[in-house]
Amino acid sequence: MTLASAHVAGVGMVRFGKHPVSVTLEDLGEQAARSALAEAGAASAQVDAVFVGHVFGGPVAGQRIAVRLGLDGKPVSNHENYCASGATAIREAWTALAAGLHDVVLVIGVEKMTDRISGGVRPDPNDLDAAVGYVMAAGHAMSARRYMADHGATREQIAMVAVKNHAHSVHNPFAQYQRAISLDEVLQARQIAEPLGLLDCSPISDGAAAMVLCSPRGAQRLGLAAGAPRVLGCALVSGSVERAGESINAERVSRNAAEQAWRLTGVDPADIDVVEMHDCFTIAEIVRLEGLGLVPVGEGARWTAEGHTSLGGRLPVNPSGGLLSRGHPVGATGVAQAVELTWQLRGSAGGRQVENARVGLAYCKGGTVSGTDGGSVTTLVMAR
Repeated sequence: MTLASAHVAGVGMVRFGKHPVSVTLEDLGEQAARSALAEAGAASAQVDAVFVGHVFGGPVAGQRIAVRLGLDGKPVSNHENYCASGATAIREAWTALAAGLHDVVLVIGVEKMTDRISGGVRPDPNDLDAAVGYVMAAGHAMSARRYMADHGATREQIAMVAVKNHAHSVHNPFAQYQRAISLDEVLQARQIAEPLGLLDCSPISDGAAAMVLCSPRGAQRLGLAAGAPRVLGCALVSGSVERAGESINAERVSRNAAEQAWRLTGVDPADIDVVEMHDCFTIAEIVRLEGLGLVPVGEGARWTAEGHTSLGGRLPVNPSGGLLSRGHPVGATGVAQAVELTWQLRGSAGGRQVENARVGLAYCKGGTVSGTDGGSVTTLVMAR
């Protein structure tokens, strides 16, 4: 099944990082949205609907931003799917365009994490993960240990994911960190969950990203030039109950998302030129690339160490710097990935440009659920 593509008319982004307390979530979302609208040449009256991804923004955060943009009265929906929230907002916008419900829509991903978490997240007393003190770092540390034992990978190879992504972000003016780091810095960083250290982990961040998407009819309305990047399709799957004896790195949820994406778009792994990957931890980039079928199982760490996933390699991954270096304001991440792919497909990514990029893939994984192999996963495919 192949649905109609959504054309990207304009994108905007606020630099990720630690913004002052005086800068609100609404400020960040508005700034990114105004940039996207200006680039698209779209007035508020031309926008049919707004889709907003956020996690900690509190009630009706999307409506609070929409009012500032003069979009009050338009359909506004809020999407919370943890780290996949922004990507889920894109998926719902693409679906609405394909269904013919709207012709021009605005998608915003936004989060303000560093000074407060509004809307408070409190542990469920019946949540086994919370009761035993499970945290994301611990789970990914177990993943790294299992991967090293199963495939003979080294700690140094896994650490090279951080070295690579920080090297890429030097060229990204929107990245939280814009400094290259050495392998020794990663290996000697403060330990978080053995074998992972501080630089193996994505930071807490503030930020926002936005896109104006349109149908072919909407593209005509905005006078969009031919050849603009398109969202070909966006898969959405959720994790299932873990099977006894199955490896922590089985990545069934990634495989299912990939298979759905290939069916929706008619693209296959061999067509992908550039990847924006959910590298919340160094090992996550490796096992998820393998789960998607983009890298042979057991070879992801070696591919990284040998430069195959670096700029100039056979499959550049995270030219933006990824979550590890661009930053990870959770609700904004999925939209930021799509914005980066837009720049790559336009050929306007500057020093981090992937040569001849024509088809890109973005992957977001939204947390986990006790006893399952993952929360919600979105896989988005774009092309020009």
